[in-house]
Amino acid sequence: MRILPALLVLLPVAVFAQQGFLPLSTVVDGPATKQLRSPFAYTHSDLRPYLREDVRLLPEDSLRKAAAIPFLGRWADPDHTLHGGPLVDALGGFSAGETDAVKYRVGLGAWLEWNASKRFTLQADVQAWNEVLPNYVDSFARASDVLPAEGLAHREGNAVQHLDWNGSIDYKAGKYFHLTLGKGRNFIGEGYRSLFLSDEAYGYPYFKITTTAWHIRYQNLFALMDDIQGAAGDPAHFAKKFTSMHYLSWAVSKRVNIGVFEAIVWQDNDPKYPRGFDLAYVNPVIFYRPVEFGLGSPDNALLGLALNVKVGKSSTMLYSQLILDEFLLANVRVGNGWYGNKQGLQLGVVAHDAFCKKGLMLRGEVDYVRPFLYSHIDPRQNYAHYGQALAHPYGSGFLEGIAQGEWRSGRWLLSNTFSYAVMGRDSTTGPNSSFGNNIFLSERDRVLGNPGKPSDFGYYIGQPLRETVVQNELSAGWLLEPQSGLMLELAWTFRTDHTDGMPQLNTNYIRAGISSNLHGRHAMQVVRE
Repeated sequence: MRILPALLVLLPVAVFAQQGFLPLSTVVDGPATKQLRSPFAYTHSDLRPYLREDVRLLPEDSLRKAAAIPFLGRWADPDHTLHGGPLVDALGGFSAGETDAVKYRVGLGAWLEWNASKRFTLQADVQAWNEVLPNYVDSFARASDVLPAEGLAHREGNAVQHLDWNGSIDYKAGKYFHLTLGKGRNFIGEGYRSLFLSDEAYGYPYFKITTTAWHIRYQNLFALMDDIQGAAGDPAHFAKKFTSMHYLSWAVSKRVNIGVFEAIVWQDNDPKYPRGFDLAYVNPVIFYRPVEFGLGSPDNALLGLALNVKVGKSSTMLYSQLILDEFLLANVRVGNGWYGNKQGLQLGVVAHDAFCKKGLMLRGEVDYVRPFLYSHIDPRQNYAHYGQALAHPYGSGFLEGIAQGEWRSGRWLLSNTFSYAVMGRDSTTGPNSSFGNNIFLSERDRVLGNPGKPSDFGYYIGQPLRETVVQNELSAGWLLEPQSGLMLELAWTFRTDHTDGMPQLNTNYIRAGISSNLHGRHAMQVVRE
């Protein structure tokens, strides 16, 4: 990002149509999502953040352009070459039954966007927080040393301080290419969750090539990740690893889209493979798995397939994802719980303007992930960054059902998300205790079989202890500034977490105030053991 000041000096200032990307936030990009899922157009709504050039003018009543407060509107007006605004969180609440029942979240920051020319767009944002967390999020922060997607957790008494910043430079190279250098998050898929790549983890430095030709969009994403295991929150001891991902989105017709995903993770601090960034994975058109085998390397490779179908006359979509790490059909048929059968499946349906009610979105989704998916023999090469999974926040070894409803009318945004998940929880920690629930453990840490070697079979969801997590998130918001998702909010979290043989943990958390939603917030977290 050191080239940013130079670009700011060299590039001319003029008013042009916006390029770049929308913020990665369902509060901000929700109306665009509905539009991009139209059954009457060739679209690529499975790659977020969205390219602004893909989004046509939206109806005034679905997301008003002007802010409720005039001076916020003047700052944030996207018709201005340089625009931005404040990011403010000022929420207070009460969580019944917890030692520190009074909770708060106070944060302050700013966002800025500059249409430097008709081809260059620069975006940046920064925000810092001080907050007292509900117990289940506090437990996650203590276990991982991070806040979900919002940076390292620094403790002072019962409060936590943390900081997040993001930035990007996007250049439109000719008719077909967008070149993006930045730090931030990306999302691949149509679901509430993603089994390929989600925005659950903290932002990472990346270089992205987005190519669009005919009905095909092809994305190359190269990123530098941090493995923070054992570093006690000290960045000087973080281990570096690289990821290289491809995603091909093909709009077969206006109603059918097929996606192909592949990713590989490798670290540069293995004395057996001291290669740094491996140029063999830069080739933009090859599949990684054959290259990995050809190199004889121990890298972690994933393959995925998506099928999305639009049905009816409104924006209703059936969507799916299949993710594979290792796979032997014979062991799948036998059903013997082989640890190497690492697969995940997502099935869902989402309807916009459901039941002919304008602004109503309804979703139903099921996510199934086998034990040991996303993990690796070398835990430094797991599919994770900054102490969080890069795909589903629960990692591996779970079955989750989600029901979601959202209604938008003018500035009003009402939403409810219900999740019911069953997963396994290990009874002990350390060597030879893993049932594939924790992606931060090595596959070699499997439980011992006979004669004293790690067992290869008998791994199923819900072992060795069955953990059931039920969570409901209900919120009502009134948008003050829709470009950044700044709104007045009243919200309630209800949660139960029960593990066999352990007391049930309950959460009733009510809060109200001002919240910023320039980036997605992730309230559903579980400490996996």
